[in-house]
Amino acid sequence: MRTRLFLRRVLKPVLRIAGGLIGLVLAFLIAAAVGTIWTASARVDESQAKTTTVFVLSNGYHTDIALPVQGGVPPAGLPIHASDLERGLSNVRYLAIGWGSEAAYTSLVSITDLSLGTIATALSFDRSVVHVLPFYGAPYGEGVYQVDLSEDQYRRLTEFVAATFTTRPDGHGELVPDVTHGYGDVFYHARPRFSIFYSCNAWTGTALREAGITVGVWTPFAQSLEWALAR
Repeated sequence: MRTRLFLRRVLKPVLRIAGGLIGLVLAFLIAAAVGTIWTASARVDESQAKTTTVFVLSNGYHTDIALPVQGGVPPAGLPIHASDLERGLSNVRYLAIGWGSEAAYTSLVSITDLSLGTIATALSFDRSVVHVLPFYGAPYGEGVYQVDLSEDQYRRLTEFVAATFTTRPDGHGELVPDVTHGYGDVFYHARPRFSIFYSCNAWTGTALREAGITVGVWTPFAQSLEWALAR
């Protein structure tokens, strides 16, 4: 009798907490589905010529935006300098730019590197970073989505990306020292803070909406963007 009473007292709050957590996860997934399907109205003049090609890169859990480099010069307004990169910019065709949690992004090369501690730090409104990876040719293959933009669309996109960087008084981006995934890439300190509601893929979605690309109003998952871009 005492054992039954004890179990009832212990199990009830545990089951209540578990039920609440399951409910929160379901609510999050439903909101993500609605955010993916409910697209924002594109702010774009369809009569304008498409003059610039960018790419959205997805590995299934994270997305980047690849912006073109012209003659060793990075996209206008971005506080990236050739001296920041190990091999400079002279032969670079595209810069793949992504945003995310400092704790997670700087330590993760693959999804298998993910730990509970890293997840906890990332979700507690971690500081953010921008990751910049040089490409010496146009991106291609599975998970690569080509997006053609007008001059105005491209300007709006690069202005959004540039505003993500935190900068020094001289206008240079604030590099995260001695951190790389080993592919000639670098990290910069960024804004705003990372959260479960504003994740790396939500950042990519916001950037694309700023450029007038039709994607969902909230894109917390890479698949949210893949679904929209594949259409």
